[in-house]
Amino acid sequence: IAASKQESSGTSRRDLGSWWKKFQGQAHAEAPGKNEYRIFGVALDQSIMYANVAISLFNEAGESYIYGYVPIIVGKCGVFLKGKATGVEGIFVTPGQQERVQELKVVFHSPERYGKGFDWAGYSVHDAASTLILFLENLPEPVIPYEWFKAFDTAMPNEWRRVMETIEEYQSLIRRMPAPHRQLLLYLLDFFVVFAAKSDYNKATCSVLASKFQHGILRRHDDVQDHSNEYETSYNKRVSQGILVFLIENQDHFLI
Repeated sequence: IAASKQESSGTSRRDLGSWWKKFQGQAHAEAPGKNEYRIFGVALDQSIMYANVAISLFNEAGESYIYGYVPIIVGKCGVFLKGKATGVEGIFVTPGQQERVQELKVVFHSPERYGKGFDWAGYSVHDAASTLILFLENLPEPVIPYEWFKAFDTAMPNEWRRVMETIEEYQSLIRRMPAPHRQLLLYLLDFFVVFAAKSDYNKATCSVLASKFQHGILRRHDDVQDHSNEYETSYNKRVSQGILVFLIENQDHFLI
């Protein structure tokens, strides 16, 4: 992923290095049996240790550096979709073929490659989009963890809070998120902006993107456990989608 960024990158790169060494140490110390390494339905901070791909940014001098890591499935689907699907109408609305999506799930779910070097021949962009959404929706916790929902909700603009105040609060919240979740969120926001910029062709407006990806990115824990109050669940869903729309529309403020 290439993006420009004004840097205080010395500190961020040191933080990334120490975080990555810590995770590598955990991976060796707590490694399960080889057949237990999976990604679907597995916590992000666990699966990222063994099924990751680096993402890069460019500093002001035009030098590339590793910003962080995202799951291989996200990187592979992201590159394929950005290269082939930005002009495809209904890219995130039209579902992929179910059998092929299940085949892709097996490819990205299986040790030891997890889809590295995978050739997309025979699979459609809709298959890839559906697989990406399926992966995110199967995370035990959404990309923005449950404990952060209230803070993101409270910080939304209203008659007492200006847009820039919300942006600054979200910047602070995103900086404090666990590294695997923060890096995945920022990757996805960048990904969404690419499609929203061509929404005249693909119909992937910010609202459509928020609707299709909200469940995997931001939701209340109560909405998973309790379906008895349909009105409250529907309200929380609209709130989550509104927050995600705001994050996409202001993505350029969140290259942290």
